[in-house]
Amino acid sequence: MELVGVLKSWFRVRGRSFEHFSFSVRRLTGVVMALYLLLHLIDISTLVLGKEAYDALLGLFGGRLGLVADSLLWSALVLHGTLGVYSAIVELGYMLEHRRLLLILAWALAVVLIAVGVWVIACALA
Repeated sequence: MELVGVLKSWFRVRGRSFEHFSFSVRRLTGVVMALYLLLHLIDISTLVLGKEAYDALLGLFGGRLGLVADSLLWSALVLHGTLGVYSAIVELGYMLEHRRLLLILAWALAVVLIAVGVWVIACALA
């Protein structure tokens, strides 16, 4: 299967279960975090270009753009983490009879943690 077809199948959720949708979200957040790591390495490498270049790049993320980027990164981290814990518990064979409830709890915990994290980020930048 070609790469584009594989990627499309990763994120195709139509007609699939809530568990598969959650797995797709976990994959997507993993990709987002890998891209963030790449961006962070580029950010750090601007130190070679001098203090002005580094400060200019940091200034870019100090405003609303930074709030949005930090909020998205926090959301990706929380979703990947809570859904990862869910997967680990289920794959170890625990709570198999209650796995739908466990998945709902993972999503609920993620929503709460995302809301708290975004609030903290917004307060820090205000």
